[in-house]
Amino acid sequence: MSTDYAALADTIKIEDITSKEQNREILHGLKNNDESFGRLYIIDGDSDDGDDYSPDDGEDLGWLGYYIGQNTKLQELNFYITIDNESFYKEMIRNRIIKEIQFYGINLLDGKVFRMLNPFLKNNHSLTQISVQDSEFREESARQLSLGIGGCSQLKNINISDNIIGIGQLVNIITALSMHPQLEQLDLTWMRIGINECTALSTLLRCTTTKLQKLNLHGNNIDDEGVEVLVNALADINTLQELKLGYNQSIAIEGWTAVSTLLERPGTVENLSIYGNNIGDEGALIFANALANNSTLKCLYLDGNGITAEGWKSFSKLLCNTSSIINTYNSNHTLTYLGDTEGSMKHTFIPAFLRLNEGTLDKGKVAMQKILQHHSHFDMHPFFEWELKVLPIVLEWLEKVAAHCTSAFEIRKINKMRLATTFDFIKEFPMRYIEPVTRKEIADYTAMEEEHLLRTGGGDKRLAEIRQHKARAMRRLQ
Repeated sequence: MSTDYAALADTIKIEDITSKEQNREILHGLKNNDESFGRLYIIDGDSDDGDDYSPDDGEDLGWLGYYIGQNTKLQELNFYITIDNESFYKEMIRNRIIKEIQFYGINLLDGKVFRMLNPFLKNNHSLTQISVQDSEFREESARQLSLGIGGCSQLKNINISDNIIGIGQLVNIITALSMHPQLEQLDLTWMRIGINECTALSTLLRCTTTKLQKLNLHGNNIDDEGVEVLVNALADINTLQELKLGYNQSIAIEGWTAVSTLLERPGTVENLSIYGNNIGDEGALIFANALANNSTLKCLYLDGNGITAEGWKSFSKLLCNTSSIINTYNSNHTLTYLGDTEGSMKHTFIPAFLRLNEGTLDKGKVAMQKILQHHSHFDMHPFFEWELKVLPIVLEWLEKVAAHCTSAFEIRKINKMRLATTFDFIKEFPMRYIEPVTRKEIADYTAMEEEHLLRTGGGDKRLAEIRQHKARAMRRLQ
C-alpha cells in the first residue's frame, strides 16, 4: 500500500523521517522553498557538502521525492546512486521547476529509471538539460531515454558521455533529438561513435538543430568518412562556437583537411579541439593555412599531435609574417591559444605572439605592436605609384600608433619611422616636394619685400637680405 504523503505532510515531523542531521536540513530547505537549496545531489555515503543527501533505510526516499515534487526553487537534481523506489519517482515527477537533471555512474535498471521518470520529462517544461554519464546502457535503457528525450519540449543541453552502450543504440537517441530544434549543446564524449552515428548526427544537424553552439565528440571512433559527413552538415550551421574532436585517431590527413575547411568559411567557431590525434607537421600546415583569413577562432587545441619545430614554423608565420610590414599587418591577430606549450614550441616566438593577441581586443593595436617589434623602417616603394597622395595617410597612421605607445623605446622608434618615411618620399619625388615648398617660400619673400618697401622706402640692409634669400630660392627652381 502506497503512502499518502500529501495527507501526512502537515503532521509528520522531519526529525522522524531521517536520523541524519544534514538530510533534515535539506528536507527543511525543500519544504520551505529555501532559495539556498537550488542544487541537490543524491549520493551514497556521508558528505560534508550541504547539497548532498544520503538516503537512510525506510521512508525517507519517499518523503524526499514528495518535497522535491512540491518545491518551486530547486533548479538542479543530480543522481549519484541508483534509486529503485517507485514512491520517490511518483512524488518527484510533480516538480515543474527543475531545469537540469544528471545521472552519474548509476545502474539504469534496464530502462526502469527512465520509464519511471518519463512523466517528469514530458510534463516539466522548465527542463533544459539532461546528462547521463559513466553508466551502463542496455537496449531498453536506450529506448526509454529516447522516449523521454522525445517527450521533452525545451531541451537545450544534452550530455550522453562515457557510457557503455550497445552498437546502434546511440543512433536512436540521436534521432530522438530531432524533436529539439532549440538544442544548443550536445556532448557525446567516449561513446564509440562511428559512421552510422555520424550519419544520424548529419541528418540531425541538417534538418533540425539550427542553433547548435557546442558539439563535443571527443574520444570516439570517427574516421575520414564519418568526419566528412559531419563537416558537410556543420558547414551550414552559422551558430557553432565550439567543436571538440580530440582523440579520434582514426581520422587521417584527408579527414583533417575536411575539418580545416570549416575555418576557411565565414563562421563563428571560436574553439576547435583536435588534441591527441597525431596530425604531425603536415596537419599543422593544413590548419595554419586554413587560418590565414580567419578572424574568429581564438583557441586551437593541438596538444599531443607530434608537431615538431618545422610544423610550428607555419603557425609562427601565421601569427606574424615579418616578410613585409603589410604582411605583418595582415597576420592573424585573433588566435590566442594552441594548447600547452610543447618542447618544440618553446624556442619560437609563438608564445609571445599569442600573448600579444590575447592582451587586447583592439586588433589594430596588436598589429601596431608586431610591426614595431619586427620592423625598423617602412618600405614605401609599393606606395610610390600614388606619389605624394599616400604620404599624409601613412603619417596619420603613424600618429595613431604613437598615441598607443607606452614605452620610450616605442616612441623613439615611431619618430624615426616618421622621419624615414618622409625622407623616402622626398628622395623619390624631389621636385614634387621641393617645388611647392620653394614657390611658397618665394611668395613669402616677395610679400616681405613689398611690405618693407612701403614702410621704409627701401635701400637698407634688411631689404638686401630679403632679396638675397628670394634670389637663392629662385635658383632652386632653375
